Amino acid sequence: MRLLLALLLGLAAAVALRAEPQALPQAGQSVPLSRIQEICAHYALNDLWALIESDPPQQPFSSDGCSLWPDTWIAGEDLYEGCFVHDLHYWAGRPGDDLGRLEADVWLLLWVAENVSIDLAEAMFNGVRVGGSEHLNTPWRWGFGRD
Repeated sequence: MRLLLALLLGLAAAVALRAEPQALPQAGQSVPLSRIQEICAHYALNDLWALIESDPPQQPFSSDGCSLWPDTWIAGEDLYEGCFVHDLHYWAGRPGDDLGRLEADVWLLLWVAENVSIDLAEAMFNGVRVGGSEHLNTPWRWGFGRD
């Protein structure tokens, strides 16, 4: 039931998932706000950019790729793009915004399902739901840019 809810929430995001792949900054590279604005525009993440523009996180943004997961999957499929955009959501996330976090996780779920594998998407979705809580003291937790 929870996965069904996540899929329903993500239907609106599905259009942005079909964006042409874009050259993204490398893992660990600090990304300026002007580049973040371009990335958000490319993926039609207008609400995310509005949040960042109106209330920018204090910490600079950089992605670690797929936290505790390989950036390249078994047959060579590249997961970095989806993980990078998911990290951007998590960096900008506001503490206590459980719906925003679910929407970010659904974005990743749909991106992986469309680009790699539905089974992998479900596994990664479950992983980020457990491991991305703002209450964990990890560098990839929800709202990590707002420490």
